[in-house]
Amino acid sequence: MPITKLEKELAAVGISIAAGCRPCTDFHMKAVREAGAEDTAIREAVEQAAALRAAAAGVMRAYGLAHLGDAETAPPAAVAADRQPILTGLGAAFAVNCTASLERYIAAAGPAGVGTEEIVEVAKLARFIKGKAASHVDRRIEALEKDFASQPAEACCGA
Repeated sequence: MPITKLEKELAAVGISIAAGCRPCTDFHMKAVREAGAEDTAIREAVEQAAALRAAAAGVMRAYGLAHLGDAETAPPAAVAADRQPILTGLGAAFAVNCTASLERYIAAAGPAGVGTEEIVEVAKLARFIKGKAASHVDRRIEALEKDFASQPAEACCGA
């Protein structure tokens, strides 16, 4: 079953939140409303993405501490069995590079009626949004570099 415009935009909102991209969030909030989403559905996508982002940070925290000998593990995030939360979760997991969550969502996709073609479509959307988020940060760093390069040497080096 192809992804509907509404499903895609709800997933895009979640991806934008997970990727930490304000311009993307602004764009997809407008688009999801135009697609007919209700506040409840939008709120669910936002909350799911924020929770997945936090869970991904917990997974990496535990992984990092394990290198110091800590046996602490992060509990896996729950995966809903419904189509929309799986589409949103797949995209958000991709956006935050959380392979553990991504694998759980992929495993839950089939039973929820989400096929491989749809998983790939959401992954491509997430890749695009994640790239946009990174480009916003890159432009900010480039502006800082330009400002730094234009300063006189004594202003930046204390000479």
